[in-house]
Amino acid sequence: MSARTARPEVAETEIPRPPFPWQGWIAAVAVVGLLWWSSMPPPIGTGFNLREVVEGWPQMQVFFQRLFPTPDRPWPLDYLPQIVNRMTETLKIATAASIFGAVFALPFAMLAARNLAAGRIVYGFGRGLLNLIRTIPDLVLAALLASAFGIGPLPGVLALTIFTFGVVAKLLSDTIETVDPGPQEAITAAGGNRIQQALFAVFPQVAPDFVAYSLYAFEVNIRAAAFLGYVGAGGIGMILNRDVKFFNYGRVGLIITTIFVTVLIIDTVSTTIRRRLV
Repeated sequence: MSARTARPEVAETEIPRPPFPWQGWIAAVAVVGLLWWSSMPPPIGTGFNLREVVEGWPQMQVFFQRLFPTPDRPWPLDYLPQIVNRMTETLKIATAASIFGAVFALPFAMLAARNLAAGRIVYGFGRGLLNLIRTIPDLVLAALLASAFGIGPLPGVLALTIFTFGVVAKLLSDTIETVDPGPQEAITAAGGNRIQQALFAVFPQVAPDFVAYSLYAFEVNIRAAAFLGYVGAGGIGMILNRDVKFFNYGRVGLIITTIFVTVLIIDTVSTTIRRRLV
């Protein structure tokens, strides 16, 4: 047999068994332990009891049934113009806050990115401020601003502007740190400063992400603005809070349906735009 036609003998080897997933089992045990700890009676845990949830479910069904119209209990459609006006105010709050927050977040994200920040002190200050802003819930912030500026849309706009600023700046600064360093290095070699690097090397690469993050913040702001009225920050949440307190189930159901349809339309349009951009 020639060397060209000879075939080497293949030794039979045993297929190795996959290693035992110790890390997965340890994580599962840790999760079960945390659930058990959180379900313990107060003050150790939350006192969560699945039996109480099952026993209270029929009452929840009765509550949800009251929200929807029936032949003998129709929705008060004469209340719809007031709902539309408040929903329009909610959209205005979310739109203004999203624009202001995104505009302020764009230059700050450049300072909070490691590859553009002017030193470790500036980078640390920027990251620390973003972490501080994102730890304050928007409802708490709106309540504080409502006590300072009074009841109305202004506290809602300010609260959601700060929220948008924190979210967009954080996401955008993380994206800036992952851009291709080639254009930035070329501008640096040509004698360009940090502003020129940001404008001509970094921003063209992150512009689609910036728009996508801003649209995502707008979606979140629509939901948040709908309930900021609970703390006096304007919008449809103010009449929702009032009708819930007075047990006007028909009005509450009509308000919730209006919010759901509005959010669904905006989410669909925003998701389509973000998919084309990114």
